[in-house]
Amino acid sequence: MIKLSYNIKNYRKDLLEIVSEGDTVIELGCHLGGTTKLLENCKVFAVDNSPEAVDVMNGLDNVYFISGDVRLHDVLAEVFKKVQKCDVLAIDLGGGYHPDTVFKVFYIWSSTFKPKHTVIRNRGLLEFFNT
Repeated sequence: MIKLSYNIKNYRKDLLEIVSEGDTVIELGCHLGGTTKLLENCKVFAVDNSPEAVDVMNGLDNVYFISGDVRLHDVLAEVFKKVQKCDVLAIDLGGGYHPDTVFKVFYIWSSTFKPKHTVIRNRGLLEFFNT
């Protein structure tokens, strides 16, 4: 199942409804962990290229944090070394427009990790879908 939203509250609500205890979640665009911190009782592989995220994200117990750009193959390969499959793929790359980038990231990461569920926050994809 793929869920699209733009509103951060809806994105988090959708994610929390999907994630079950013990799931493996790959979160792309975790920034300072506002959503990540809500994902308790599961294993999270969080990726973000924001320098501010490093200290915050490395302090979370159930989180393996990778500092890097999700568009780069090296970053994908680093996550793949740690986990080859995930239950949930969460993508929040700022939530604004740039649906082409978000779609490319979704396609590459989902075809690599084969998630059961995906939650994406992006206004451009949501507007495209709704038309």
